This record gives sequence, structure tokens and C-alpha cells, in this order.
Amino acid sequence: MRRGGVSIFDVVQTVSVATVVLWAVVVGAPAEVVAGKFNAVLKVGQPAPAWEGLLGVDGKRHSLGDLKDARAVLLVFLSNRCPMTRSYEARLKKLVSGYRKSGLAVIGVSIGHSPTDRLEKMIARSALSKYNFPYCIDLTQQLGRRYGATCTPHAFLLDRKRRVAYMGAIDDNVDPGKIEHHYLRDAIRAVLAGKRPEVFETLQKGCEIKYVAR
Repeated sequence: MRRGGVSIFDVVQTVSVATVVLWAVVVGAPAEVVAGKFNAVLKVGQPAPAWEGLLGVDGKRHSLGDLKDARAVLLVFLSNRCPMTRSYEARLKKLVSGYRKSGLAVIGVSIGHSPTDRLEKMIARSALSKYNFPYCIDLTQQLGRRYGATCTPHAFLLDRKRRVAYMGAIDDNVDPGKIEHHYLRDAIRAVLAGKRPEVFETLQKGCEIKYVAR
């Protein structure tokens, strides 16, 4: 899958913590905030935009503030119409089941306006695929704009202080049998251990999010 002629498999930012610290010493910038290479809106290390009252397929309203006890929060932008979302459903559910007891909270959000992204279709998709995490809709698309989300799936991992700890792709291959780098899984492990992920940003891949003109 390519975006703008660039493949996720060709371009990945793998900046180490040591590199970030050295960069900060040289230019005098704070080490905890790193400019986004693939995100025009967010920087790793900055406070994550909050969300409130998003309607879920469970009929409930979901807010970031509801997750105050979570040690890490994973926000993933998804889309019913996107085959890449379907390809990653099993991997997302595995992350939820594998790290929920360790303090990870996961929420999926759809901001699409296509007929297949309507709430009733989301309810059916969640039931069919047996999502083990809240799946919410945001027709305003404001959350996607605030996070700089560009495609689905697009992952954002927040640490205990709700700073952006990782953003980008879930891994490096849509074929689960050919994965070499589990970017998101490794970032989750690091954050739950109270550490900074070694790889904190990668080029997101998937179906383009189509924003409605304002």
C-alpha cells in the first residue's frame, strides 16, 4: 500500500532515544518532544488531544477521561470500507487481549462519511468481527483532524501522562506471516514498562481518510 508514491515498507523512521537526547543537547530542544516526520499536526511527547462523548456501537458515550486508570491508551482510526482495517482486526484484538490486564485501554474510532461507515454498519461490523474494544463514531471528523490522522488504520499510543508516545503503523507488513517489525506491540511494551519506545514514529499505511471540506 502506498501513499503519495511512498511505501511504508520503504520509509520508516527509527530514531533511538539516545539520538533524541543527543539532538536535544545540541540544539537545546526538550528531549521529550520530537517533531513528527509523518504527521503534520502532532509531535511525539506532546499532550494528546482529548475526546469526549463519542457514541460507540455499544450505545454508550466514550471519553478519554473515562480511562484515567489505564497505564496506556491506544487510539486507532478505523473504517468499515477499508480492507486494511479488516486485515488488522485480528491483530488489534490480540493486542487488547494480551495487554488489557497490564493496563492498556484501546478505542477504535471511525470518522468516515461513506455509507459503509455509518453507525448501523459499524454495529454490524463490530458484532461480526467480535471487537473486544469500543468502536466509536465521530462524524465531525474533529478528532481525526486534531490527531493528524491520514489513513486507516492509523495508531496513536498515549502514555500514563497522556502524552503521545507512538504514532503510525501497527507493523511493517499486511501479511501477518511476513512481519519483521512489530512497531505498535513493541511500543506498548515499552510504555507499560515506563519506558520510551525506541521506535516512536513510523509511516502510516492504509486507506486514505477523506475529510469533508469545512
